[in-house]
Amino acid sequence: MLGSPRYFYTFSSRVLPWLTPIALLTLAAGLIWGLAFAPADYQQGNSYRIIFIHVPASSGALMGYMALGVSGLVAVVWRMKMAEVMLKAIA
Repeated sequence: MLGSPRYFYTFSSRVLPWLTPIALLTLAAGLIWGLAFAPADYQQGNSYRIIFIHVPASSGALMGYMALGVSGLVAVVWRMKMAEVMLKAIA
């Protein structure tokens, strides 16, 4: 059902206003906890805290490349229109 752009856009237009504030709150909480409340390392000091931001950001970027590959495969093999929409959105 959500493989059709028409149904997906209808569904996402209903869900997006609820998910946006939740995503912003969890992003802010993660940034605050990772940069303000995480203890400093005994050898590296406060510069160690950047790992709490860098590692999730890099893994998210790698997941984006994997999603591009899967969406491209689905778009070529099964000719799903939503896979092409996802390709444009991820890229």
